[in-house]
Amino acid sequence: MISKDFLFTRQTIVGDNASIKANNLLHLDGMTEETSHSFLATLFSDVDLVDTIKPYPIFIKTLCSEVENIPSPPASFNFVLFFDAKKIALRQANDTQWDDMFTELRLQGYQLGIRNPSLAILNRVSIDPFIYVEFNLSDNTVTESINLCNHPSLSQKNLWFSHINSQQDFTLVKDKTTAQWFSGDFLSESIPVKGRKIPTYRLILSKLLTILKSQDGSLKQMAECIETDPTLTFRVIKLTKTVTYYRQFNVQNVQRAIEIIGFRDLIKWVSLAMFSSIDGKPDCLFSMAVHRACFCESLAKKLYPRENGAFLTGLFSYLPSFFDESLEQLLKDLPLSPDITDALLNKKGNLGYTLSLVMHYESGRWDNILFDTLAKSGVSKQTLRELYIESLRDAKEIYSK
Repeated sequence: MISKDFLFTRQTIVGDNASIKANNLLHLDGMTEETSHSFLATLFSDVDLVDTIKPYPIFIKTLCSEVENIPSPPASFNFVLFFDAKKIALRQANDTQWDDMFTELRLQGYQLGIRNPSLAILNRVSIDPFIYVEFNLSDNTVTESINLCNHPSLSQKNLWFSHINSQQDFTLVKDKTTAQWFSGDFLSESIPVKGRKIPTYRLILSKLLTILKSQDGSLKQMAECIETDPTLTFRVIKLTKTVTYYRQFNVQNVQRAIEIIGFRDLIKWVSLAMFSSIDGKPDCLFSMAVHRACFCESLAKKLYPRENGAFLTGLFSYLPSFFDESLEQLLKDLPLSPDITDALLNKKGNLGYTLSLVMHYESGRWDNILFDTLAKSGVSKQTLRELYIESLRDAKEIYSK
């Protein structure tokens, strides 16, 4: 029986126009040494998992020892296996059978990539089997990596720059190399803007929160507030139809949408509509924000069943990425509940703990997760993995509409 203890996280890889091109799967293999199944073998047998990562190519960093005797990938999937350049150089120097293994993997339908090749390795080792090359900017400087891109052996390769932390580095790499694959924190980077101009969407959200807190607030007032922006109006009505329960209703105007949604979920859907309406941001940013919100909500339901606000906490953690201001300044303009504000600013309280867990998981920082403490609350590694997959599915239901 294949273990379900492994954890994985999906990170977005984009093209030079910031549209999604692939998914990078980081994984923590919790299976015992006696279990012969590798992460890849487990991956192929897990229908729930593979359904959440289609249709883009899937990049996986692995070891030579992990890919011996693995099955062929499903025909509809494009898997790229990445191997560390230093370890490949060492293997090839001591054992020529590894070249035969790479040939066999290619015949099975895999594509191969090599990670962080140095100048010495490029001059000494043949990288013909590898179609992709990863330059990890957390291991090498931008300048070093850019210089390596000019090596003759890389002229026909697909170049992937990972761990790009700033828009400045992204622009430099894009302008100075032939790379077409990029990933890193630059996708959600907040770029400060000069001047003090509050966008229309934030004003609308602030007014809605004020109306909701007022005892005299009405559905009509809220509808009129949303309808001041035609794009937001369209998005609110459209997004409410993505939820299965709501599809049985005929939603023709904002007031009817609010009646169906109810006060409790109104800010959730208006916030989603607001985020999806903002121009000039990477296409993947909205899906990343929605997935974090769904994951926070799913995890909070397990840890703190009576706690409200986890969805908004996850979603609003992306506020700086969308509005290019500090979180502290943004929250001054929004009359949120103290629990959500404290969670966002200080990672305090139940919501703050949930957000921290989710952010550690997303980044593959599993060493920072106290699994023994979670287990006492009924959340095992398998449960956490299942919640992650569930949240991927829920988020896809929202942002694919």
